[in-house]
Amino acid sequence: MMKSILARAQKLAEHFRNGNIPRLAQHEVNPGLEPGSRENYLYFTLAPCLNFQRSSPALWRAANSTYQDSKTNFVFFPEKVMKVSDAELKAALVKHSLAVQTNKHPLIWRAITTSLHNHYSSDPREIIRAGDGDLLKILNLVQVEQKPLFPYLSGPKLSNYWLFILAHFTDVKLKNLNDLSIIPDTHIIKSSIKLGVVPDGASPLDVDLAWRELLRGSELTPLELHSVLWNWSRNDFQPSV
Repeated sequence: MMKSILARAQKLAEHFRNGNIPRLAQHEVNPGLEPGSRENYLYFTLAPCLNFQRSSPALWRAANSTYQDSKTNFVFFPEKVMKVSDAELKAALVKHSLAVQTNKHPLIWRAITTSLHNHYSSDPREIIRAGDGDLLKILNLVQVEQKPLFPYLSGPKLSNYWLFILAHFTDVKLKNLNDLSIIPDTHIIKSSIKLGVVPDGASPLDVDLAWRELLRGSELTPLELHSVLWNWSRNDFQPSV
């Protein structure tokens, strides 16, 4: 049965590559920075830190507006954040609704930018280097070894999402990419149930573990399959497989 499900997943990936599953507009709007630049890594590291219990498209719209505004752009540069008061930081994060939990979100932003400034030369690429470009080592660094430095980002969901975003929008080359979570959001869960990977009512963790097992040794990666399943769900599970 699992081979049959994997074959259907591979067929969906083929449909996606051929354009038979419409690719909906990318909701991670961004300033279009040079992929390998420090600025780009900062944008795609800091914004995901606040991507919990909220609309993801709304977060990215807010992040882009905050970056494009010359009065609030400083929040994406740890060395500049170090020079402003908590009140100034909060005002800048709230202006375009990047921070929607107006007390908690600025505290998280302050903590992570401080960690980047004090331990990683205000450059997320240094975290990648510290983990030797190995996804598993990087996750262990953020989730375990230096967990206090990265509130919320250290959680399994956000840390995997962060590396997922970096893999899509920067020039990062990660080892052990197959060990990245499939990022089981609502659409991935729905598609997984539709394919019979998990039963109705399955938790995000159930979905994550099921796909890890199913994809082990296959040519499909969780990174690739996330986009396939997400767009398939949004397209009312058409074409059928």
